[in-house]
Amino acid sequence: MYWELMKDATLGHYLAHEAGRLAGADGDRIGQWARWGHIRASVSAGDPHVYAFADVADALAVRILLDAGVALPLIRAAVVHLGGEHPLANGLHVVDGRMAVERVDGLEDVFTEQRVFELDGKLDPVALLRAGGWPSLVTGVPVDVDPERAAGRPCLPGTRTPVADAIALGTSADIERWWACAA
Repeated sequence: MYWELMKDATLGHYLAHEAGRLAGADGDRIGQWARWGHIRASVSAGDPHVYAFADVADALAVRILLDAGVALPLIRAAVVHLGGEHPLANGLHVVDGRMAVERVDGLEDVFTEQRVFELDGKLDPVALLRAGGWPSLVTGVPVDVDPERAAGRPCLPGTRTPVADAIALGTSADIERWWACAA
């Protein structure tokens, strides 16, 4: 009984430094993004901030948007305009440097609600996070991140072996490259 309660209490929950490792930012930056309203700490907004899997996906979306040249004030405005649960992780597209959202009949610009054409593809931070997040995007090394397995910790593909444990055992150079990028 106790084990089941503890398993559910930590399922897919991340501290700022863990979220940052998967989103390609340091823990301080994750905290800043939460304070500024770009993402949220939906598990616990008090100290320490605790982030859910979807919050980390939002942080990954922020990182990708920043890399695409979208300014933080514009990202914040999009979050406010879109509202709702995890607006950056749900159906956001980057089209010619503009942010667009999925609507019933196509894509619309986030701010003008004009119809746009899908040119650059969907930003899918949830799928990217499940495949290893920012470090996997940079290194090409796949790592499984599943909030329902190993408490959401990054694991070797197809296993329940956390990457941190694999590093301690010296498993592979690829995993060490992923870890170095995550750190």
